[in-house]
Amino acid sequence: MFSRASTLLLVFVALAAAAPSSDIASSTSLIDFMLQSQSLRTATTLNLDCFDWYLPILKGHSDQYEADYKVCADRFNASKWLIDTSYSIARNGISSKAKETCAALERCDYEVENSKAFECFAATAPEQSAILTIIGQNATDFNKQLLAELALVDSDLDTCQTKAERAYKESSGATFDELSACLEDEDWAQPTTTVSN
Repeated sequence: MFSRASTLLLVFVALAAAAPSSDIASSTSLIDFMLQSQSLRTATTLNLDCFDWYLPILKGHSDQYEADYKVCADRFNASKWLIDTSYSIARNGISSKAKETCAALERCDYEVENSKAFECFAATAPEQSAILTIIGQNATDFNKQLLAELALVDSDLDTCQTKAERAYKESSGATFDELSACLEDEDWAQPTTTVSN
């Protein structure tokens, strides 16, 4: 009994090494296999040679998933930066206009006589207020456009990650099926690979 438990513990450790570390739920691969594998639960003997063959294959699927997932994240970050950067001119224009508006009002404060200051504010404030309203409207429009473009990038990221996850689940799922069948086959022998000249 102790030997069987030790063997299963080693199997679980080896399988964990082949699991991806990205956001994919490990329950869809490693944990599911460990919990659902009839071979691991009921076999009186396990063909441990299967692990020597299939764990590197599973690790390859995991590495490919990690690489695909990184491509998705890198593409997302680059697109997001480009979109955000493309609005810098609009932001600088709005910021410049807002500073001009504030400066026009601040000039009224330079008047020595209160009456002249009041006249300046009375004459300047309505015009600058209209400009500030336009600034607010433009900022709202630019922000809507920016958020809409970022939403498209978010959607592309989700599609890319879903595709990477689907490919991983399909490839690793097929390999787990083969591993499970292999574990139950006492006569299974590791395939030999030949290098052709």
